[in-house]
Amino acid sequence: MSAVPVIVEQTGRPVVLVGGMAVLCRLSTAYRVTTDLDTVDRSHPGQVAQLELLLSAGAAPSGPSGAVVTTPFGEVQVDVLQVTDADLARLPEDPTDRLHVLAHDWAVTSASPVVVSTEGLDPLQVAVAEPGALVAMKLQAVMNRGRAKEGSDLLDIVRLTLDRECGPVARAQLERAGDQLRADALLHARRWFDDGAARSLRVARAVPEGRDVELDDLRLVGELLIAALDS
Repeated sequence: MSAVPVIVEQTGRPVVLVGGMAVLCRLSTAYRVTTDLDTVDRSHPGQVAQLELLLSAGAAPSGPSGAVVTTPFGEVQVDVLQVTDADLARLPEDPTDRLHVLAHDWAVTSASPVVVSTEGLDPLQVAVAEPGALVAMKLQAVMNRGRAKEGSDLLDIVRLTLDRECGPVARAQLERAGDQLRADALLHARRWFDDGAARSLRVARAVPEGRDVELDDLRLVGELLIAALDS
C-alpha cells in the first residue's frame, strides 16, 4: 500500500486497486498475502500511459506491463493493466481477450473507496475494484497463467463467491453486468468450475492455501456463478 501515494505523485492519476490486494480488501477475512500491486490504467486519446509515466519518473521496468517502484518501505512490483477507448470500440473476437477488456473497464468504472490502515502506514483511502468485477477479472486471468498464479486466481474466485459479506454482493453485481460480459464470464465459469472442476481442484490444492478445498466447494461456486451469469 505504500506504493499508492508514490504512484499518484509520479503519474498525477488515481490508483484503482485490482488483483490480490483488492481481493484482500474486499474479503471479510484475509486468507493469503501478496507483495505486489496491480492497477488498471483506463486511458483516453492523447494521454500518456501510466506505466510510461512511472518509468520516466525513475521506476525500473519489470515484466511486460510492470515496474519496480521505490517507496519508504522498500521496492514494490507494480503491474499496470491498460484499457483504452480503442480497446472498447473494437472488442476482441476471442472471448477470453474480450472478457479481459470488459472486466477491467468495469473494475475502473465501478471501483469504490476503501480506507486501508496498517502498522507503520497512515490510513489511506484508495479506489478498489468491486467484488463482482474482481470475480470477472479472475475468471479471465486463470487462462495462460503459471501453475501457482492459476491456483491463487481460482482460490480468489472461491473466496469472493462464498464470503459471507462480499459473496452476495459479487453475485448480485454479476447478475446486473452487461450482456456480453456475462456471456463471456459464464463461459469461463463453466470451464473452471463445471466442465473442468476436477482439474481446477488439483491446481487449487497445489497452492498451500488451497489444501482444504473440496470438489464440492468448486461445484458450489460453479452453481452460484452460473446462476448469476445465466439469469
